[in-house]
Amino acid sequence: MLEERPRPAIVTENDALKLGHDRSPGALQAKMPETLDRDVLLLLEQGDARGFDLAYARYAERIFGFLLRLSRSRALAEDLFQHTFMRLAEAGPRLRVDSDLRAWLFTVARNACRSHARATRSRSLDASIDVELVLDPQSSGANPDSGLALAELERALGSLNESDRELLLLFGVEGLSHGELAEILDLDQVTVRKRVSRARARLADALDGAARVVSKSEESE
Repeated sequence: MLEERPRPAIVTENDALKLGHDRSPGALQAKMPETLDRDVLLLLEQGDARGFDLAYARYAERIFGFLLRLSRSRALAEDLFQHTFMRLAEAGPRLRVDSDLRAWLFTVARNACRSHARATRSRSLDASIDVELVLDPQSSGANPDSGLALAELERALGSLNESDRELLLLFGVEGLSHGELAEILDLDQVTVRKRVSRARARLADALDGAARVVSKSEESE
C-alpha cells in the first residue's frame, strides 16, 4: 500500500511570499473543507480501506515534502513517511470524527523526526541535502531568476535550526494556523506567534546573507 513514494511538495513563489509576509485569506492555500476530512475519518472508523486511501491521496505529498525538508535526508524522510502512515493505519479507526486529520498527521511526522534525532543523540540532521531533491525545475516556469530565488530559499531554510525550519514549513508552506501549530507543538498561541516571528526574521537574515555572498562574488568577477 505504501510502496510508491509521493513527489516532495515544492516551495513555490506563492510559498515564498507566505514565508516572508503576514498571512492573509487570499495569500494562503484554501483550507480543505472540514466535511471532507470528516468523511475520511468516518471511513477509517468503520474500518473501510477507502478512508486510508483518501487520506494518503490527500496528504502524502505534503507530509513527505515536510519530512524531506525537516530531516534533510531522503532515506530518513522515506522511513519517517512510512512510519507516519503506518500509524494512521493503526490508529485511524480510533480517531474522533471531528479530529483535525491534517494536524494529526503532521504531529505524528514531526514527533517521529524528533524521536529519531533523540535516538541518534543529534539535534541537527544532515544539512547537506541537494536542493534538486526538493525543487522541481518546472515549478519556476520559464524565468530562470525565479528558479534561482527558490533555490536560495531552499538553502536558507536548510541553514536554519530544526525548530525554526519546522515552524516555517508548517506555518508558511503548509498553511497551518497559529491555533493548529499550538496544538501540534503543545504551546500557547502567543508563544507560537513569537516563535514564528523570530523564525521568519532568521530566515530573512539567512536570505540577506546569501544575497551578500552572491553580490561579492559578482563584484570579484
